[in-house]
Amino acid sequence: MATLRNHISAGGGANHNGQDSPQEPQDAVATLAIGYVREFRMRVACFLMQRSEESLVYVQRSVALLGTKVLPAHFAPTPGNLELARFYVDLYALMSELENEGVEGDVLWACIGLVQHCTRNLEARQAVVEQFCFVPLLGMLIRKNKRTERVHRLLVLLQDLTYGIRIAWEEPYLPPLIDHLVGIVLCTDDASSIASSGSIRNDDDELHMLALSVLVNLCYKNFAVLFLFLRSVNISVFCRRVQNYGLLAYKMLIILSEDVYAFQQSELCIFLRLSFAGIEDCLKQWNVAQLRHIVEFLLDSHGHEGLHRAMLAHGHFCEDVERLLDKIDARNGMDDSQEETSKHQQISLGLFFRLVSHILQMSEEANSCISLDAITGRLYEMVSDWMSSDHCGVAAIELIYTLLRLGKRAAVAEMIANDPSRVAKLVASAERPDTDAGQVLATLRLLIALLQETKTNKLVLSKVSESYFDKILAAPLALVPQFLSTQSLAQCEVEKACFCLLLLVNVAGIAKKAYMDKCCTLLEQPQLQYCLARGMVSKNEALVAAVLQIAQFEHFPKASVAKHVAAITSSPSGMMAGPSAVGADQAEQWRNLSSIFKAYRISADKGLIQRFNALLDNISGIVSRNELASAPTSQVIELYNHRIDSLNGTVANLQQRLEQAGEQLTIGTQRAHVQSAELERFQSSNFQLLISQERLQTRCKDLKQQKDELKSNMTILLKQMSENTVQLQANERRLLVKKAEIADLEKECENLRSKLSAKSEELTKLEVHNKENISRIDKLKKSMVAYEQDMTEKLRTIAERDRELAKTQKALEEQREACKKSEDLIFVLETQLQERKTQIENLEMEQKETEDLRKTIMSLMESKKPKRKA
Repeated sequence: MATLRNHISAGGGANHNGQDSPQEPQDAVATLAIGYVREFRMRVACFLMQRSEESLVYVQRSVALLGTKVLPAHFAPTPGNLELARFYVDLYALMSELENEGVEGDVLWACIGLVQHCTRNLEARQAVVEQFCFVPLLGMLIRKNKRTERVHRLLVLLQDLTYGIRIAWEEPYLPPLIDHLVGIVLCTDDASSIASSGSIRNDDDELHMLALSVLVNLCYKNFAVLFLFLRSVNISVFCRRVQNYGLLAYKMLIILSEDVYAFQQSELCIFLRLSFAGIEDCLKQWNVAQLRHIVEFLLDSHGHEGLHRAMLAHGHFCEDVERLLDKIDARNGMDDSQEETSKHQQISLGLFFRLVSHILQMSEEANSCISLDAITGRLYEMVSDWMSSDHCGVAAIELIYTLLRLGKRAAVAEMIANDPSRVAKLVASAERPDTDAGQVLATLRLLIALLQETKTNKLVLSKVSESYFDKILAAPLALVPQFLSTQSLAQCEVEKACFCLLLLVNVAGIAKKAYMDKCCTLLEQPQLQYCLARGMVSKNEALVAAVLQIAQFEHFPKASVAKHVAAITSSPSGMMAGPSAVGADQAEQWRNLSSIFKAYRISADKGLIQRFNALLDNISGIVSRNELASAPTSQVIELYNHRIDSLNGTVANLQQRLEQAGEQLTIGTQRAHVQSAELERFQSSNFQLLISQERLQTRCKDLKQQKDELKSNMTILLKQMSENTVQLQANERRLLVKKAEIADLEKECENLRSKLSAKSEELTKLEVHNKENISRIDKLKKSMVAYEQDMTEKLRTIAERDRELAKTQKALEEQREACKKSEDLIFVLETQLQERKTQIENLEMEQKETEDLRKTIMSLMESKKPKRKA
């Protein structure tokens, strides 16, 4: 929190320039931010004590103010900043206490929005993840929520927070979180209810991809999480399920090594194209976290043989890098003047420079078809503008060094020679004591490479001097030679000293008269011999190579350096693995992941666990149906089930205790961070008091010494005055000689001026010819633009006609289907009509027969009727 820090440290500072300082409005904004933070903490404390609806409304209002009135940069915690440390602790406690329903649910989701707002700042994001442990809390909220839109929002936040997360052991929140994420990806258990509560189509796929992305982030370079994941999922089923998820699927399968899934060359080429497309998306918004994740994944490709082979055989790196350069140029045209945006831009560019350096380094391997020579000039023009940057300067200098070593060497050297001001700025910044050690080291390596080029060696020799080496070597030369083993010297200072000596040796090889004595004098210093010994026993390959190059110098003190090497290696702390060694061991363990999987395959067999669970379910079904033949066996099974239930209860209790321990650990971590902030604040105050006391004491001593020195200086000045008169007379005689030399030089200058006028006339002619060519080019461009517009219009007309034809064909198909349906209906009706006619004819026949029969009966009745007598 830069502004808050400035406000605290420089609250009453005066402006010495006599003008309005730009720090004053920043201090006002910081003061306002502190006020909002204090109000939030007060409202949270009141709510946790009362748990009333009114206090909850005040908390919601305070959260809304923090999310809208305070910029993300003000949420970055700094050492000694108690307000922000306690703010994050109170925010975590509030989110833990709120229910996910009703009004409290609204406040909870407002707090989640506040966390999203805070994490837009990189330092705040790191604190939220590492120092205040919000990831376990978000994992618990994901498991509790069933609504798709809320789960989607939590997964987006969790995906952003887990980029580059480092987890060293199986933390209690991991097993349920991994099980839930796997369930979402595989559409099992609770995931099905989540999907059914929302829209099931594209939203469901996006939810699965977000869950898979979080799994990738958690498993990447976290062996504990990776092994826990292997115990929680059937690998073959999981691999088949995620194969259609594009870049995320490739990342997950690459993490699981080649033993789990054997990639084809075409799939890895698609992965590389998708990775560069992802980098383009990150450069649009300067998304540092996701860009760092993608770049580190590509930089670690040597751990996966198939991916490494695919990168060596990928012949489109030049086009991919050129598209990224186009994206960067387009993004630079936008307004990135804000401090936070500018910082994100520089970090993103630094990651891009690292990736390009890695691609160039792969070009020197065997069977490589990589070449960036076509865009070397464009790369240099862009990189050279960022060499003095705070956040990407080291990566920019390293990229230029790599271009000079592996690219078009002569072209890069010529571009550097044509603009010597950039080298001058680098040399001037390296000798300043406040310059970052990494930037100084990168500058020294670049100067060594430039010194080996014929086009740039004179440039380097003209910019360095004897005092330049003294300023860089000030830290090791300040050590006491008698107590070298007991004094502390940072490893970065050792590297600076070794490469500075290598530069001096190379300079002395070219300018022996000027620098040979200086080189021999510095190499005789025991402090620098100690630095060379530490460089020799270090685990840095480049540093050891630099020391070996210095050892080729004819006056190299071999015996003295050997004694220091023996002393360092024999000491108990000399061979201890430092952070760099630990990082190398982790990298080696990551490269040997395939052998680790082979050894772990037996214990991670998910199919065996599923078969065992199926057997238990079968026995439970037999008991419930009472199909056992004998009573003793039934009792044994019942006892066995009782034992399993008791063990399950024990496991649940242990899991609950583990979760409680995890919560206590989180609270302890937060309290430890608050206490460390308090301690740092106290130490800074104490340190300022001690400095003030020492300043007053030394000032009194200095005043006494100045009094004595003034008396002695008066006598010395009188002696020097008499000596200066003699020297002045000698200088006057030398001045006469110099005037004669100046007259000769003036004649030479006149000759050179005449030559210059002739050359300038030639230059004007060339410029006129150049203007004519430019005008021709402009005309050709205009005609080409007209042709392109005509083509676009015709293409648009063709597209419209295609759409109309598609609509007509669709309507024709519908008419045909309707006609077919009508013919079928007519056929059915005609069949029914024929049947009705047949029925009518049958009925008429029956009616006729009945009528005949009636007539016959009537005639018979008439004939049998007795006649009346007259």
